Amino acid sequence: MIYLNEKSGRKEWYFEVDDEGTAYRQILLEEGKESKSSNLKKFEFFLSEKELPLNNPELKRIPKETFEKVWSIVNKDQQTIWHKQKELLTLGEKIVGYIEVFYPQGVIVSIPDNDALGVANYEECAENSQKRNMHKGLLVNAEIIGYDEINYWFILGDPKVFDCRYPLVSK
Repeated sequence: MIYLNEKSGRKEWYFEVDDEGTAYRQILLEEGKESKSSNLKKFEFFLSEKELPLNNPELKRIPKETFEKVWSIVNKDQQTIWHKQKELLTLGEKIVGYIEVFYPQGVIVSIPDNDALGVANYEECAENSQKRNMHKGLLVNAEIIGYDEINYWFILGDPKVFDCRYPLVSK
């Protein structure tokens, strides 16, 4: 992975990208406002949808340690919440949620009963989907099979995507 920083006026951006410039993690620090990170939905999800031009002189390469330090600071409050969520949602637990967004890591699923997020493999979701075109809001049933300790997400296995929106409404 490549780590980048860009300062623009009162905003400072941090990115973790692959060799093509696809963003996997992103942080925004803005003077006078609450910071944002791509792993949480404080206001909305945000992660660059386009590849970042690695030859852009405004995007400075930084050490991984610098990025991780900022990531840790921005997510400090989330760490405590994460430990409590893991006590409630253990391996093998079945969850009900809905699709929030599609990221390079997979399908991000909101688990509203626990105010948590999970990530499921896109191909598995597509194979087990009642709807041809998956989109935000569709109901997902899955099983917790692991933990993404970097993003504070539950790793979801055996995802089933249903042709209805959350919360489940009878037709």
